Amino acid sequence: MQSQWRVIDCTDLEGRISYVRGNMRVRRDGDDDAVDIPLAQTAVVLLGLRVSCSAAVLHEMARFGVSVMLCDWRGVPDAALHAWTDLPTTVTQRQLAQVDMSLPRKKNAWARIVQAKIRGQAACLDALGLDGGGAIRGIAASVRSGDPSNCEGQAAREYWKCVFPQDVSFSRVPGKGSGRNAQLDYAYTVLRGFTIKSVISAGLIPSIGVNHHGRGNYFCLADDLLEVYRPAIDHSVAQLSAADSLEDKAVKKYLVDSVNQQFNGTGLTIPSSLNDFAQQFGLYCEKKIDRLLVPEYLGVL
Repeated sequence: MQSQWRVIDCTDLEGRISYVRGNMRVRRDGDDDAVDIPLAQTAVVLLGLRVSCSAAVLHEMARFGVSVMLCDWRGVPDAALHAWTDLPTTVTQRQLAQVDMSLPRKKNAWARIVQAKIRGQAACLDALGLDGGGAIRGIAASVRSGDPSNCEGQAAREYWKCVFPQDVSFSRVPGKGSGRNAQLDYAYTVLRGFTIKSVISAGLIPSIGVNHHGRGNYFCLADDLLEVYRPAIDHSVAQLSAADSLEDKAVKKYLVDSVNQQFNGTGLTIPSSLNDFAQQFGLYCEKKIDRLLVPEYLGVL
């Protein structure tokens, strides 16, 4: 069984992976040197489209209880290989703990996510020099376990009235396909891709969320965890004009970069913070921590 949680990300690798005496040997095309990584210390391996490896290597990974994720061109996993053995792998133990998580524990996690999201929205308004942050923080203070009063929805109504004051007719409608809504939808989609990768890399079952649910959504947990990062994206979108179109490649690049921005001056980008947050959620599922530590957008530092 793996002695620690280690994720080996080979999504950008152009090269070959082979097996050598308990190690996966990673060699980049054109390089003479290779890196050996002990499989006994590895939980997850992410494979991209330009990686070459044999079935024998995949078999050895399975024998060591390593979960292998097959990723698309964006680096987002779209399939997984898990061992059919009695080996109590790190991924198996974590997923069983996630399935068994009690309803009160789920409700507590969702309340903390909602509070962090709402406070992040207030910080976004503050950073933009707009009114409304104080009132929204008051709503955050009212959030209870499971958010039975839908404080998230109350805060959203107030927030979207304030965040784009120059766009007097703005109404947040996901999937509308033009203007601010299109900008937000595109950036949120990029954010969701990073979140899916973080959730799966942490060995969590993406379809089992704490609040989001639905037969047609395989990534409910990702949709839960990404909520706290939305205000950071909103702040970046607010720097654009409503007339800036996604047909402009520079606008698309700007929105992608907004998802790769530094988060709260911690030195971590949003994707890196997401990796840590997903791992925190895994520890919370396993009851290795009693309180879910939720990141919170603090505005421009």
